[in-house]
Order: sequence, then structure tokens, then C-alpha cells
Amino acid sequence: MKAVKALVAFLGVLLVVGLGVLIYGLSTKAHLKGGGAATASAGVVAEFGSVTVPVPVGSRIEQMVVAGGNVVLRLTGGGPERVVVLDPAQGKVVGSFALAPEPAVR
Repeated sequence: MKAVKALVAFLGVLLVVGLGVLIYGLSTKAHLKGGGAATASAGVVAEFGSVTVPVPVGSRIEQMVVAGGNVVLRLTGGGPERVVVLDPAQGKVVGSFALAPEPAVR
């Protein structure tokens, strides 16, 4: 009976120590990552102020996706659909694509 009590006490201590190590590891990783949305793999992204993205009048954002280190916007209205690629680290438009329908083949 003493052996069972000693085993239960030992497993209880192991459980408490394991929980402490788990909490320590999670808090350390959260601290290293910075925990913010404005972080990049090489460190914190510098502020770039406001950027004007040239789009035709009447355009609106249909979709926004983060791809790698870039932000990709799908714009509709005001002409053909467009895809605009922004670099938030540099605060500028990297490029854009105008999506035009193919001509009908007869």
C-alpha cells in the first residue's frame, strides 16, 4: 500500500512540474514572437505612413489576402477586374494585373 501511495505522489509531482514547464515554454514562445500582427520574420515591420493606391473611380475591394510578405487586393467596378499587389514593408504598390475577358473565337 505504501508503494501505491508513493507512486501516486510521484506522478502528482510529475504532473505539476510538467504543467509548469509547458506554461513556461508557451510564455517564452509568445514573448519571442512579439504577439502582434505587425511582425515579420526578420523583425517588426517599420511604419510607412499612408499609401495611395491608384485605382479607377468606382472601384471597390472584393477580396484581400496576405500572400508571403505582400497584401493582394482584388478590385472590381470602375473598369475590368484588377489584382493589386502591395508591399506593406516598403509601403508601395509592387504591381497590378488587369483581368480582361478573352476575345470570342469564331
